[in-house]
Amino acid sequence: MPPTMNDKHFNSILLLAILATLLAVVAQEYFPKKRLQAWPNSNFVSYFYASNQADGSPAAFWVDKEQHLWRCVYPEDDKSEYFACSFNFLFGPSESESLANLSGFTHINLKLTYKGSANKVRLYIRNTNPAYSKAGDSNSSKFEAVTLHTRDLNKEIKINMDEFFVADWWLGQYDIPRGLSRPEFTRSVSMGIDFVEGQQPGNHDMRVEKIEFVGEWISAERWYLFILAAWMLGIFIYAITKLIQLSQQTKYDVQIINELSNDNQQLKLETDKFRRLSTVDPLTQAYNRFGIDQIVATLMIFNKEKDEHKNEPDFALMIIDIDHFKRINDRRGHDAGDRVLQTISAIITKGIRTQDFLGRWGGEEFIVVMPSTRKEFAIALAEKIRLMIYDTVFEPDNPLSVTASFGVSDKLDDEDFATTFKRADMALYNAKGQGRNCCVIADDKLLL
Repeated sequence: MPPTMNDKHFNSILLLAILATLLAVVAQEYFPKKRLQAWPNSNFVSYFYASNQADGSPAAFWVDKEQHLWRCVYPEDDKSEYFACSFNFLFGPSESESLANLSGFTHINLKLTYKGSANKVRLYIRNTNPAYSKAGDSNSSKFEAVTLHTRDLNKEIKINMDEFFVADWWLGQYDIPRGLSRPEFTRSVSMGIDFVEGQQPGNHDMRVEKIEFVGEWISAERWYLFILAAWMLGIFIYAITKLIQLSQQTKYDVQIINELSNDNQQLKLETDKFRRLSTVDPLTQAYNRFGIDQIVATLMIFNKEKDEHKNEPDFALMIIDIDHFKRINDRRGHDAGDRVLQTISAIITKGIRTQDFLGRWGGEEFIVVMPSTRKEFAIALAEKIRLMIYDTVFEPDNPLSVTASFGVSDKLDDEDFATTFKRADMALYNAKGQGRNCCVIADDKLLL
């Protein structure tokens, strides 16, 4: 017998792989975070965007720049439609160098200290995109904001990036299509803090202590995808190993069959006898039922006399049934049905090995006897033939698609041919129950 993978060795490798996977899943939680200190940041340019007070001075200004404390003064008698008062900074040393890709961050750590009568403040990000941004119009960059209650300030809070929304006034002003209306952070230009409309007159003092973007160097989704890819690679390597072993087993099976062919003169004589007894179906040139019976009987006798301690079964069976064959006869006529049978027989003959025997068992049903073959090899061969049939265009002048269902078994010890055949036939029945055009391997136990 050819060498095979030791089950104990394989189980050890599988256990180690499972443990490594569990460790990798748990380790993801402890990966270092990707961080961007947006404020304070000496590399970023800060500025105020504010309306003027009655005396002409700006409404927003530093109270203590070193402490990052700024003030917004809302007038008592403001009658303007819009009163601007905000603190901003660019994501860079200048307006031309202020693009930042924030899409890889998951949340913001924010710490603001506020004193005043406002109930809400707004944190916003401006993002540029050639699809909607216009040169010379700084307001055309997308306005994405999140509203914060002042009662939640004066302590560090966490703001998820998915909390940001695109302002309705911006969508309406620039007539943005739905496909571009969602938040995006791939080309962020600036960030700012202002007050929601409807503020009380007076001073509003705010100290911006910390604005930090936090994310993953590798997201959980990508990490899990990497783990899945590693498993797929391992399964692929395992499959290749098994295919190599199957190839070695096949070579071994072929060697045994060749020895059977070379050593058994009686089998050759019986084969000649089968031919003399007209054991060939005239339509398909496959063996008829009588011929198959003779072949099976000879194989069982020969294998019993040759080696009572063999490791392979006497033979494997493959039963093939053309799907919906009656429909072909009814719709295309029996001549077309005969041609389909002949083509199917030719395809099967091409697909099986030289030492296998093809028979027409009846009507649209064929049988293949595979000497000294295991069912695992037989099911692989069945799948190959099924695909060959499926890929063949029948009746080219009037194309016809034909499929077939397969049932496969191999002879068990102390089992007669009828029982082996019945198990394969039950597998064929299951294949049809599963929707046809598939291959099913028989259970070792016959379910009555």
